[in-house]
Amino acid sequence: MNRIKMNFKNPLLLFSSILLISFFYSLPLQAQETTAGKTVKQKKFEKLLKKKNTVLLDVRTPEEYKEGHIPGSILIDFLKKDGFKENVSTLDKNKTYLLYCRSGKRSNNAKVLMNEMGFSKLIDLKGGFSEWTGEKEIK
Repeated sequence: MNRIKMNFKNPLLLFSSILLISFFYSLPLQAQETTAGKTVKQKKFEKLLKKKNTVLLDVRTPEEYKEGHIPGSILIDFLKKDGFKENVSTLDKNKTYLLYCRSGKRSNNAKVLMNEMGFSKLIDLKGGFSEWTGEKEIK
């Protein structure tokens, strides 16, 4: 049986090997599920909307909400930090919360904050409202 002998006397080769191994090792960590909850695509998000004990939260600004939103959503502006925390603190921690914003960044941040506040069933929409192709309501 032939053995492959690796020569790590070259520091660049050693560094490159470690970097490559680290990259492949970290791939599973880049999944969409975190301790704060999950990020799902629209199809799964729409299925979850139909389940009992789910609450749909739009964490965009009132101006964005008026331009269009997912029907049945409750507006809680994430950019108003104190107001956001105050409004969220009144919610039932046993329910599942579906969150979305324009692109997914604010809803992910809201998901993390809500998790820190004791909420455990948190799901946000991948790509946010800008990629939403479902029903929209304008008010």
